[in-house]
Amino acid sequence: MSVDKSRVYLATVFFGFVSALQPKTYASDSGYVAPMIEIPKSGSQAAFRLADYRGRVVLVDFWASWCGPCLQALPRYEALWQELHASGFEVIGIDVDQHPRDGENVLGKLHLSYPQVADPQGRLAELYGVNGMPSSYLIDRKGQVRQVHVGFDKNDIEPLRKVVAQLVEEK
Repeated sequence: MSVDKSRVYLATVFFGFVSALQPKTYASDSGYVAPMIEIPKSGSQAAFRLADYRGRVVLVDFWASWCGPCLQALPRYEALWQELHASGFEVIGIDVDQHPRDGENVLGKLHLSYPQVADPQGRLAELYGVNGMPSSYLIDRKGQVRQVHVGFDKNDIEPLRKVVAQLVEEK
């Protein structure tokens, strides 16, 4: 049996083109295991590890000092963290400012209680597939991303509160 090499070539090119058109799936898309984070905490030498929060519901929030919606979200996430922390909820802020001092200035004014890490090279943002600011990833107790949200509006908090309350009840 003879193989028509031109057909094989055309099929290879076609399927390669079609796969290039498919949206890239990141491990952080809803339904996937959250990518692991291990990075020095802002202002300290101790390493921050997302794995240390396994068994808790975690909101990973990518933000920047130049992002207006980010600056609206940060204090609201603080209030949500204060409200639900005792029930097993954590918030992790990841500042993607290229100059960490810009993010540190914001943090100095807001006095947030939850952990903050700096990602000036954007490695974590790339790992998570961040494509807009702010971007948040809600991770369940087993480490699976349950919700991805891009942008922020003050009306986003109540639906988030409901999902978090549901997830902290899951065992």
